[in-house]
Amino acid sequence: MQPTAGLVRQCLHAFQQLLGQTQLKLALQTAPLGWYDRIFSPVVTLWCMIFQRLNHDPTLQAAVTHLHLGGADRLAPRQKAPLSKRIISLATTAFSNARQRLPFALFPAVLAAQSQAVWNETSDGLWLGWRVWLLDGSQIAWRPYPEILTRFEASSNQNGKAYWVLMRVVATFCWYTGVVVASTTDSCRVSEQELACRQIRTDSGRRLYLGDRNFGVFQVVQCVLAANAHCLFRLTQSRARKLAGSARRICRCGDYPIGWQPSQHDLGHANCRHQVIPGRLLVAQSKRPGFRTQWIYLFTTLTDAEAYATEPLLNLYATRWQIELNLRYLKTQMNLNQIDCKSADMAEKEWMAGLLAYNLVRAVMLSAALQKGTQPSRLSFSATRRWLVQWLVASSTGTKIVSSWESLLNRVAQIRQPNRSQPRPSEPRAKRHKRETFPPLRGCRLVARKNLKTFTSKS
Repeated sequence: MQPTAGLVRQCLHAFQQLLGQTQLKLALQTAPLGWYDRIFSPVVTLWCMIFQRLNHDPTLQAAVTHLHLGGADRLAPRQKAPLSKRIISLATTAFSNARQRLPFALFPAVLAAQSQAVWNETSDGLWLGWRVWLLDGSQIAWRPYPEILTRFEASSNQNGKAYWVLMRVVATFCWYTGVVVASTTDSCRVSEQELACRQIRTDSGRRLYLGDRNFGVFQVVQCVLAANAHCLFRLTQSRARKLAGSARRICRCGDYPIGWQPSQHDLGHANCRHQVIPGRLLVAQSKRPGFRTQWIYLFTTLTDAEAYATEPLLNLYATRWQIELNLRYLKTQMNLNQIDCKSADMAEKEWMAGLLAYNLVRAVMLSAALQKGTQPSRLSFSATRRWLVQWLVASSTGTKIVSSWESLLNRVAQIRQPNRSQPRPSEPRAKRHKRETFPPLRGCRLVARKNLKTFTSKS
């Protein structure tokens, strides 16, 4: 067998393996609806939803067109005619109904199987024997349709309620492969810390969590230890001063063993127990030319200072910024910054389908990196997505799949991130205002229509 045969087999049949029949059966057993043989089976429906997020045109019509061109023929049973020959209508009604029938419990199960399948392909992705997971959260915008407002409420600020409805999401990424391991969603009324605790309780395995100051709280640290894992979280200056017991102590770089006791505010959270968490407080300075010196305070539950020295822990936390890039790829490349769905259940399915599509791109990057002996993070995500979509479209009816797949991996391996001689300057979080002829729409569109009709009748 050729050295890359395992990678080719894995990604060539990714939609049959990563959308495994075992996981599908386990998820469908809990569904109240029965399933019979039809064109849009659970596997085909899920693949079409994934292709929506991979493709530059995320519409339902584009997914149905891809199905007519043979994009899902290999997902159908071999004893039957190809799906492209069986499907007749160009309408999107059948696909839309199939998406609504698909149970949401299917998506987390497939996502877990997908991330594990990608992880099994690598053997050098551990950090001192630990599988490192990056933890962070974000927000996704929806339009305020009535069914969505029954579960979520519109966002608001000091100026009142806004038009958009925001969904809070927390995702866990693998530090080495970059794939999404798990994700939880809820209303903005629920904090990211609570969503992280829900997710950590369902995880398993020998893992080390990395998180910013938002997760450096007693509630999350206690949940990590209860799940038989460890963490490396950044702390705010006030919390680090409280744990150190002295303001002078945090003004000197060093490694200090401490015991984290919960405050009265911490004990107010559900499932929070009154116990002292042993750990280490790492105090360091970040010095960059042209920038002010920045103090960094880290807390870790890895109490063995000899096995886990301060310098390697600081270098490991310095790679946490990768999750910011991963979230940006999800929003921009997978078209998940704004989801146009009329129900909350369908919007959550779209989010999970975007995660599955994102992981598929990461799987291709890992396959190309292992073939060329480089790091997956050195390859370009956006370029890999473009080549993958082109390969999917071109290989829908092609016969030389193995050779075209190897050619795809060679192209992906050549598109590497540039080696910059100078770091990029920091950019402000602001954009230029583009002047429009029409004023911005404020408030409800239905009220604006009524006002327009009243104005038209008077004129």
